[in-house]
Amino acid sequence: MIYITEIESIDDAKLTKRHFSWTFIASLGDFLDAGMFAGTGITLGAITALLDFNTLEIGLPALITLLGTAFGAISFGRLGDKFGRKYIYQVDMIIYAVAAILLATTGLLIPGRSFNIVWAMIFYALIGIAVGADVPTSWSLISEFAPKKSRGKLFSITNVMWYVAVLIELGIAIALVNAGMVLFRTLWLILGIVAIIAWFLRRHISESPRYEIMKGNNKNIEKTMNSLGITPKKDQRGKKYKKYTYKELFTKYSGVLLFSWFLYLIWGIPASTYGEFFPYIFNSLHIVSTTTTYSFEAIYFASAIIPGLLIFYLLSDKIRVGRVPLYLTSAAMCMISFYLLVYPPFLHNVGVLLVSFLLFGIGQGLGVWPITRLLSIEHFPTSIRDSGQGFIWFTMRFEAAIFGLFTPLIIASGKHIEYLGWIAGTFFLAALIVVGVLAKVRPDLVKTESKSIDETSIDNPVEY
Repeated sequence: MIYITEIESIDDAKLTKRHFSWTFIASLGDFLDAGMFAGTGITLGAITALLDFNTLEIGLPALITLLGTAFGAISFGRLGDKFGRKYIYQVDMIIYAVAAILLATTGLLIPGRSFNIVWAMIFYALIGIAVGADVPTSWSLISEFAPKKSRGKLFSITNVMWYVAVLIELGIAIALVNAGMVLFRTLWLILGIVAIIAWFLRRHISESPRYEIMKGNNKNIEKTMNSLGITPKKDQRGKKYKKYTYKELFTKYSGVLLFSWFLYLIWGIPASTYGEFFPYIFNSLHIVSTTTTYSFEAIYFASAIIPGLLIFYLLSDKIRVGRVPLYLTSAAMCMISFYLLVYPPFLHNVGVLLVSFLLFGIGQGLGVWPITRLLSIEHFPTSIRDSGQGFIWFTMRFEAAIFGLFTPLIIASGKHIEYLGWIAGTFFLAALIVVGVLAKVRPDLVKTESKSIDETSIDNPVEY
């Protein structure tokens, strides 16, 4: 029988090496998500030159990967709640590995055959599907074994892993800056190998303890808790989580869905645009070389790591500081960073561009992105947590996919980056207003530090 005090043991546990190792292994999904984004952007020039893309076709790789992610998230999110987090882990990394390796070797496997754009787009789509299946599931798993006073700390690792992946790819891109398709094949081959490593490591992770409690798997929950170094404290009150239906995700939790959708809309379009089009956007200014553009992108992403590790990691779980001040400060920095791009002379000033990159990088690492992750995962109950994340990811990546298709047209329209600056800057202004108001009228939605996810999702285990 599962006991309520076992759930309390998970929430009140001290952080162990196992918490960190499981989080690191789960965060390989974030690494591969970033790899997909940066890999698509960095290699866009090579595939564009090879296939002689027109302005609209330049957006195709971004469109396909993002749509794949959207449909992977909404499909596999539901499966993760039905069959378990580990079930998804056994499938998605294999899909990613096979698709990435086949994309890397397209046109090489059959002598005399050229690069096949149709197969390439199929592989792009499969990579996106794998990412959509993996990341919402990874976040669900981490949130379900994280102690309540350390959930922000563990989620900071997922954020940092994302940026580390981009920096590694940028280092390779700088080394192979004039290598064209050699760079393309190298990056995607490396990502395929990382996916294989992730699949192997994840075989040794136990199922989510809260998922086991929901299913009433007594032996498995005790095994998982022992793996985390937690000694179960049993009493005589047998309880488990209530199972919500998928329909209740859109009825009982519709308000949470709307709130999460808003946060992801605000974040998703600016971040996806930079993630997949950074080199294309700033090469269009013709003020620096391609190598310098990659260096700028490295500065932008590296600047997110330090505040993520030194500030968010230390303060996000503190009640006296908390998530609202971090979010508002970081959203303001992101807003300013994009509004700097609406004044045309600034777009040809390298110093101003660097300030803009640093403000957006530091801002997202300080709070906007990791807090968006936390707030969107904390308010769904265990039985539909993965489904909720899957649906939110579907909306975020679908919107970003449509926007990404037209990004090259915006850049080529004559107004260049000013339009992107106005759109993204206004998004973050809206985030400032909405989160600031909610902190006063609905603090339960945004002030979640040091609370159990059972409290934040109102998912109280019931007697059986």
